[in-house]
Amino acid sequence: MTTPPPVTTGTPPGRSPLPEIAARFVGGALLIATGAIHLDLYLTGYRGIPTIGWLFLLQVVSAFALGLAVLALGGTGGVGRLVSASGALFAVATLGGYLLSMWVGLFGFKEIRTTAGIVAAVVEIAAFLVLGMLAAARVPKPGQWAVLPLSVVAIIVLAVSEATAAGLAAPAGPSPPATGASVGKGTLHITIKNFAFKPAHATAKPGEHIVVKNEDSVAHTFTATGSASGKFNSGLILPGQSRTITAPSAAGSYPFFCTIHQFMTGVLAVT
Repeated sequence: MTTPPPVTTGTPPGRSPLPEIAARFVGGALLIATGAIHLDLYLTGYRGIPTIGWLFLLQVVSAFALGLAVLALGGTGGVGRLVSASGALFAVATLGGYLLSMWVGLFGFKEIRTTAGIVAAVVEIAAFLVLGMLAAARVPKPGQWAVLPLSVVAIIVLAVSEATAAGLAAPAGPSPPATGASVGKGTLHITIKNFAFKPAHATAKPGEHIVVKNEDSVAHTFTATGSASGKFNSGLILPGQSRTITAPSAAGSYPFFCTIHQFMTGVLAVT
């Protein structure tokens, strides 16, 4: 009777376990790092975004859970390969969601170029590379090294996307008032906080100055479209900054919104 070959569950005999252990440590740490970045974004404002908020929280929980699973169970054999592959797929899926939100937007949310977003994307590509090669360590060489060109393609796509995305550079338009500048009694103040305009229904006089302050951790705009006389646009308002625009000269009701996060809406009544 023929004896079946033993099932391999770990590092093959004669091969040092150190590279595998190092890859598990690096891959797990990268997943936890991307989870920490998304946790910071969630706590500093993203939790207030409809749909996107709870998806961010789900990403945070999943990243920490998979990161710990890779550290404890990841590897090149049996369950380890499955855990490593799951971590790699999760990293590339998170990257895909980020790129999609930059290209066309997700659930009314359109991402812009930020330092945190770039760092998180680079970490996700690195996690995909490390964990993908760890999961493919037992397959034939051509398949094993396929992870590398895929990672290069991901880096190129990310670089092109970031280069063409709207960034945090302040556009041409009304300049924010100088620090300490006095504001007239008739000036209307609108605050952006937790991805909402406050007040969302505001009243101004024709030609009155409107000072819009951004207290979120990401950039926003204060924009209205319509007839030529009713259009106004603050341009990008960076975190912690203010911009001043002039209310339309004609009386009427002017719906406004943020062009980046289009679920943020309000109405300006000019009387």
